[in-house]
Amino acid sequence: MSLLEIRNLTLHYKTTKGMVQAVDKVSFSLNRGESMGLVGESGCGKTSVAMGIMKILPTNAVIIGGEILFKGEDILLKDDEEIRRIRWKGISMVFQAAMNALNPVISVGDQIVEAIQAHGRVSEADAWEQVRELYSLVGLDPGRRKSYPHEYSGGMKQRAIIAMSLACSPDLIIADEPTTALDVIMQDQIIQEIVALQDRLDMAMVYISHDISVIAETCSKIGVMYAGKIVEYADADSLFYDTLHPYTKALLSSYPSIKGEIKRLNPIPGEPPNLLDPPVGCRFDPRCPEREEICNSHEPEYLEVKEGHFVACHFVKPA
Repeated sequence: MSLLEIRNLTLHYKTTKGMVQAVDKVSFSLNRGESMGLVGESGCGKTSVAMGIMKILPTNAVIIGGEILFKGEDILLKDDEEIRRIRWKGISMVFQAAMNALNPVISVGDQIVEAIQAHGRVSEADAWEQVRELYSLVGLDPGRRKSYPHEYSGGMKQRAIIAMSLACSPDLIIADEPTTALDVIMQDQIIQEIVALQDRLDMAMVYISHDISVIAETCSKIGVMYAGKIVEYADADSLFYDTLHPYTKALLSSYPSIKGEIKRLNPIPGEPPNLLDPPVGCRFDPRCPEREEICNSHEPEYLEVKEGHFVACHFVKPA
């Protein structure tokens, strides 16, 4: 049984202009110890999927259909109290720009202690000892536990947030753009730290990013999202060395590489569709260099074209 299995998740947002079709029939699974990346342009639905898994959606969100199975049980059917027991102990999350969410008037250590005691019967002394161990685990000086957020650098804050996400030994961590607002050197350090922790603790991880190069460093499986849909899903090697969907190809060609011959970068023309009224056929059709008439009128099926390699494109068929 998979640790996490999402089946045809469909999620819309109510707005004054209509329903925004943010997530449309998204499916994937994740086993214990595996790491999966969700990659795509801003606004493609990556964070909405994460918020759905955590069941912390805004009040205007409407789940139209689908299932989110965690350890075989559908999260969407659980009440608030049951979900609270799952958060942090079962699933925890490193939010986008989370380092700015630390309370400025409470020491960082106190904030982690509060999270530990909120989810278990732990004495204050034992909770502080856990914080000391967590600081060592993420590369922070345990002597800085009593410091306040303004006394930390950006990288230290991000490490503290990662420590907080590990506080209750979750089975699954969702990392949503965890290196946002950090310089390139610190980004690399945090990424390497996350990879090492995931391997050492044998926890599953969903890593969300718009940067496919970051996903390549951290994940064994990759789902490429576009306009609310997963258009290609495969293990990392297959996706990079046997790229099949035109959007994934375009995404890869728009990033520089330090290996191989020097190539001109090719930005993707146009912009993603308005999800208030998405295209009838393939959502990538208006920007696709390989489009034909069928793409404009018929939505492509999401098919397993090779073992473990799924694609939604009219011109990619099972081998």
